[in-house]
Amino acid sequence: MAFFTKHSITTLAQTFIMGSIDAYTFQNFNGSFVSAQTGNLVVFAYEYATKGWATAYIRVPVLLGFLLGAFISQGCKHIKLSPNRRFNLLLFFSIIFLAFLTFAAAVHMPKLSMLFSLGMFSGYELTVFNRIGATSVNNGIMTGNLKNFANNVYEAIFSHDRTAMFKAGHFLSAIVTFILGIMFSAYLFHAIGTEVFTFAALLNLVLLAAIHIHFRLGKRREMMS
Repeated sequence: MAFFTKHSITTLAQTFIMGSIDAYTFQNFNGSFVSAQTGNLVVFAYEYATKGWATAYIRVPVLLGFLLGAFISQGCKHIKLSPNRRFNLLLFFSIIFLAFLTFAAAVHMPKLSMLFSLGMFSGYELTVFNRIGATSVNNGIMTGNLKNFANNVYEAIFSHDRTAMFKAGHFLSAIVTFILGIMFSAYLFHAIGTEVFTFAALLNLVLLAAIHIHFRLGKRREMMS
């Protein structure tokens, strides 16, 4: 049942969204990634060494945006509210940010500014939505998830560790969801920013509404019991 908590479902939803956005940035920003900063660092270093700063500089804004987004969102996790209210507020912030990205894509925000904004969003998402069940996962960078999946499969098979088996399932669900997000964005929306961001904002809005309704129903049942 822990798999179907609001934290798990929200993390999977954000994983789907990050896959969708990575497809958009890869297609429209010269192969840049919004969540996989390792890839951006590799490309930056290679381009700087072989083609110079005039080519490599485009990788810098998304890296700086990611760092700033992760820095700010760590502070958001310490907002002094009840856990439920803080979680809902963090999800609401995500909706507002996606609405801004939809507007930015519609008005054709300059490329460097758009990459910086996307990096900030990625840093935020990867910091605040990262739990499936009791397992900490990454909703945008799959390298760690792939490694941890393989590690836990080994422990489940050869150490007969049931906890490792569940963890492997959690990591696999994140990996599959991320891939589905990429395919969904590329196939259905052709990785067009306004459509990708609008869908993501609506998905989070529905999720926030469902969490709110579930919370209200739970309070009502408590009052009646």
